[in-house]
Amino acid sequence: MARASADLAVELDIEQVPEEPIPESYNVAPTNRIPLVVESKGIRRLELARWGLVPRWAKDISVGVRAINARSETAASKPTFRDAVVKRRGVIPVDGYYEWRKRADGTKQPYFIYPEDRSLMLFAGLYEWWRTPEDEWLLSATILTRDSAGDEMKNLHDRMPVFMTKQDVPTWLAEDTPGDQQLVSDFADRAATVARSLTMHPVDRRVGNVRESGQDLVSPVVED
Repeated sequence: MARASADLAVELDIEQVPEEPIPESYNVAPTNRIPLVVESKGIRRLELARWGLVPRWAKDISVGVRAINARSETAASKPTFRDAVVKRRGVIPVDGYYEWRKRADGTKQPYFIYPEDRSLMLFAGLYEWWRTPEDEWLLSATILTRDSAGDEMKNLHDRMPVFMTKQDVPTWLAEDTPGDQQLVSDFADRAATVARSLTMHPVDRRVGNVRESGQDLVSPVVED
């Protein structure tokens, strides 16, 4: 989950927030709505976007299910993401996220990953507007990822989100920042530094059930 709109507005210098509150969830799944910070004409806004980017040329919304993440190494050249890299970059604020580690016995153990100081976590994202068959506009987003950095993260999973700091946000969102592979690569490289400030603990396997969403999901458990 992310924090309340008012808290995010203060932390990220957001000027406009949606009237609808951010849905409280401790187990966000693909196609759910997630908070997204964007900037247009110098105004920074908080939006709610469907998780799973649907490009403008898509004939069906189901395309988004396959685009919840975008590999930073290829995002600028992939048809699904390249237009968004140029001019529709966003920031996705969260308190933390889950990842699953495969164990020697073949089972998987989920972990909750978050900043050690419990500060806001920021993902580099991309977004698009898609016209629905009902002639309405749908906002959707994806999270950029890169290869995992640091022994602890690598032991957990081979990919991780492209993290950023609050100081990085203006450059990433600015409309006059050249949106190309170099930009994406630079931010992906910086994410390794942010990753060193993260911590994690094992959590209940119930996070694998999208119907579970209670706050206790992020509580630490004893790994069996």
